[in-house]
Amino acid sequence: AMLKIQVTHYVLFICLFTFNTSERFCIISFTFWPQHNIGLGLRKPSENFWQPVGEATGNMDPEDKVNLLAHIVPRFGSGNPEQEAALETFVTGLKPAIAVVKSKCTGMSDSDAQLVGSELLAAEVLKPGRSTREEFAAWLNELTEAELTEYATRRKSFKKNALNELKEYQDKQQADKDELERKRGIYQEQVQKARKERTMYFNDKTGKVEEVPKKK
Repeated sequence: AMLKIQVTHYVLFICLFTFNTSERFCIISFTFWPQHNIGLGLRKPSENFWQPVGEATGNMDPEDKVNLLAHIVPRFGSGNPEQEAALETFVTGLKPAIAVVKSKCTGMSDSDAQLVGSELLAAEVLKPGRSTREEFAAWLNELTEAELTEYATRRKSFKKNALNELKEYQDKQQADKDELERKRGIYQEQVQKARKERTMYFNDKTGKVEEVPKKK
């Protein structure tokens, strides 16, 4: 199953990740939710969850890590024992899942192997009752190199398409801005020309339309 990109969380995390360039940066919006800060490396990671996750996904692109966080973080604090067990299944199964992907796709980069392994695992085990660790392992072992490679290609195409759409939007915005400036320039030229060529004007003192005095 393809792990859906959580757009809302994605944008919020990207903004936070982008602007967190200094230790002095004050995170106001997320202080009520410590797991966000830990997941983003803004606080000391817990040894039993975030540290193993961080180590296992160390080569993933920042944007992909953020998307993964968007699926993990909301699972915390539910008070549901089954959800807690699902989180434990995820963290203990992460490195083995990535290792299986890498063993099947020897030519795949570490970042792609981590992306594929972590997202396939998250999609199957984070939701309680969907798949057990054993069921996921059996399913993953049945996938071929071609299927795993196809997943990586399709998954990365989402980002590429999004960047292309963003560039198209920015180009259109710039074109619209340039067109507006061009029209403003034409209007200003026409105004200046009209001022030079006009023969009548409204005299505020007399309250009448009079002929423009000729320059001597």
